[in-house]
Amino acid sequence: MTSHRWEQIEELYHLAHDRGEEVLAGADPEVRREVERLLEQDSEGGDKLLDQNAGELIADAGDAEITPGAQMGPYRIEKLLGRGGMGRVYRATDTRLDRPVAIKICKRAFLDRFRQESRSIAAISHPNVCTLHDVGPNFLVMELVDGETMAVRLKRGKFTLAQTLLFGAQIAEALAVAHARGIVHRDLKPANIMLTKSGVKVLDFGLARSPGDPILTEPGHVIGTPAYMAPERAEGKEADERADIYALGLMLAEMATGRLSKFPEDLPPELARAIRRCLEADPDDRWQSARDLQWELESIAQAPTVASSSPFLFPVWFLVLAAISVTALAVFALFWLRRPAAPAPLARVNILLPEKSRALSLAVSPDGHFVAVVLVKDGKQQIWIRALDSAKMAPLAGTDGAADPFWSPDSRSLGFFADSRLKKIERTGGPVQILCNALGALGGTWNQNGVILFGGLARPRTVSDAGGPAANLPAHSSTETYPSFLPDGRHYVATRSTGVWLGSIDDPKERQILPDVSSAQVIAPQPGALVGAVIFTRAGMLTALPFDMRKLEAAGEPYPIASGVVSQSFGPGALTSASSAGVLAWASGQGRNWQCVWRNRQGKVLGNAGPGGSVVMISPDGKRVLGDHLGGGIWALDLATGVTTRLDVNVPGMSPLWSPDGKSIALFGKGGIYRETADGAGESQLLLRTDFLSVPKSWSSDGRYILFDRVDPASGSADVLALPTEGDRRPLVIAATPSNEDQGQFSPDGRWVAYISNESGQSEVYVVPFPPSPASGRWMVSRGGGVQPRWSRDGRELFYISPDWTMIAVPVSTFPVFHAGTPQPLFNTEMVDTGIRTGPISWDIFPDGKRFLIITDESQDTSSLNVILNWRPAEQK
Repeated sequence: MTSHRWEQIEELYHLAHDRGEEVLAGADPEVRREVERLLEQDSEGGDKLLDQNAGELIADAGDAEITPGAQMGPYRIEKLLGRGGMGRVYRATDTRLDRPVAIKICKRAFLDRFRQESRSIAAISHPNVCTLHDVGPNFLVMELVDGETMAVRLKRGKFTLAQTLLFGAQIAEALAVAHARGIVHRDLKPANIMLTKSGVKVLDFGLARSPGDPILTEPGHVIGTPAYMAPERAEGKEADERADIYALGLMLAEMATGRLSKFPEDLPPELARAIRRCLEADPDDRWQSARDLQWELESIAQAPTVASSSPFLFPVWFLVLAAISVTALAVFALFWLRRPAAPAPLARVNILLPEKSRALSLAVSPDGHFVAVVLVKDGKQQIWIRALDSAKMAPLAGTDGAADPFWSPDSRSLGFFADSRLKKIERTGGPVQILCNALGALGGTWNQNGVILFGGLARPRTVSDAGGPAANLPAHSSTETYPSFLPDGRHYVATRSTGVWLGSIDDPKERQILPDVSSAQVIAPQPGALVGAVIFTRAGMLTALPFDMRKLEAAGEPYPIASGVVSQSFGPGALTSASSAGVLAWASGQGRNWQCVWRNRQGKVLGNAGPGGSVVMISPDGKRVLGDHLGGGIWALDLATGVTTRLDVNVPGMSPLWSPDGKSIALFGKGGIYRETADGAGESQLLLRTDFLSVPKSWSSDGRYILFDRVDPASGSADVLALPTEGDRRPLVIAATPSNEDQGQFSPDGRWVAYISNESGQSEVYVVPFPPSPASGRWMVSRGGGVQPRWSRDGRELFYISPDWTMIAVPVSTFPVFHAGTPQPLFNTEMVDTGIRTGPISWDIFPDGKRFLIITDESQDTSSLNVILNWRPAEQK
């Protein structure tokens, strides 16, 4: 059915509804049948409207007008404001709050659409969308908007260019918010736009659909207003948010010209191009997101207006002077054209993230066209990609468990860390390539020569982007994280425990440039300039340090850019990223809130024990919890009182571990593994002197051995070893291959060791006998990936965490031989992501085996990212 035919149907429907069916005499049979079908829907049934307070029944007000003064619960009807195909709208007063409201009462035939409308409006919170106050059986109570509809205003003529751009951008922004929630309006037109003193209000989501809503239109029937309907909808095809963009294009043309036209004339070229793109017949050729259209309209509004001149006759003497001046004008033009174009104005926008997701890290592509975000959603941690000219954000297959993504210089590929390895993948997807081992890695950077530099718990290392063995930087002994290359591809900035430092991949010279312990990113200078910037965070403030890339020194004082930046879940990083193309992105809101949360075997939350760090370990008697504090140091939590005490240990360290009797702790400190008394009263005992990163993980029940993970700085891989606590203390090798083996755990009887290895391509849980022997066997316990194993205190179960953060229980027997049953999922742990799934063990089980203590990030989900476009560091000095 054509658009013209639908216009006829709509016009006749309203005439017949108001004047009777006699107006259908002589109408085209097809048009008449469709109008009669709609009228029949109007007359069906006689549903009643329930008074929610008194329980009284009143007449179906969707079909019959309500008398002014009538009471609907707390709402007193004042007058009829208007009627439409789906019902009537009344002005009323909320007698509880003495507040004027609008009540929309739906006809019985459209109750299903009414329910969809209430869900749609309730899902949107935006100044340019009418606010929903209350919902009844067949009525909505909404904000009473003071103003007039755009349709009424258009009867008085066209809008000014400034009004067209302003109102159009506001409508586009409201649509962008709705589209991000999966809601398509489907009936956008001037009659559904209210003009108020504060801007526009988008009304009537009665035809809107959200994901999961049933399709209410009968096959072969199309709903909506034909004059503003996109071609695909007029043809009865399913339509997406681009149909709303088509309707908005028609409205922009109507506002600018005063008439409804698909081919507007006499418009500024920029606006004409924007409208033409809205009105493309093929949805793929239109603007792909309302947010992009909003940006375009705002950019047009901010551009200087060039006044057009009218032709007139020049006197002869003026033409002579003009001819004489040609040479001078040519010289002037030569110099004028050499002047740089005025920079584009700053623009600030928001990128809405998928609902109920939490951002862990992000990276803007060098060309400024894409943003990669590591999101935790539905228990799954992946990289999601969003093009800035699209409304779609989609997960990148193959990036499960990913952390700290970074871009290739050409913006085509991403590097990231997962399963203790550095990997890369094309931006558009495809196979994942493993480049090298990267245990405990934090942050990477990629230069034009194909060199990747990454930091972490070990020394900074380089590897080719084609893969191969990683190499330590020469003469670098300090731990560095979150490196970022300077434009020369040789120098870089990175974070140490003492601040931000400048280093080089081929020169041992290094120096501090900032005292702030923060991840930092380099912004290259603009063409023809020498001064760029180093972006970092200071007290939650996104900050820029002007930096001369040739002199390799600061070129000014740090200055703030934005406040309220959220920290990453682990390490000195922040949820910020920047591109030399002028795009800055960051997440703002509540910072991390790590808590020790009790859960039972069904996953039910039983309460919080107190604040948490990256490690948690319950004492053998079940009375205290040991951990490492986010601000540094070792803490003990008394479960009876809830009091947390910082332990006064002699050697500052990390990854504390209880002794079997609960009187001592082991930890990794400067130069080795130490034993300290739990009350801090005694002296430290050095159990193992080593310059390797050596982290204690488990203490045998007889107190004779400590399992620890040792990171080899030459290979970057980890091995599991057992350290005798007495005698010569020569470590025994439990598991050592070119892959990563770590998180070793003694069984309660001391006869078995569970640990993880990624030799299969992903981390799995294995069990081997103890003490080791050449003839020892090995059993793989997990299926489909597993990390952070712990034994039950009775030795009858082995638990681990699956790749989607589910707690898995495996029944086991350990005597006379080891046997593992089938893994059984218990519940989603919602455990914190420390950035190193194979590092700190962030949960423990209570001695009775019935409760789990899990470090959980209770900060709010991230709703959006803040983005600045056209940012230039040289301009901010």
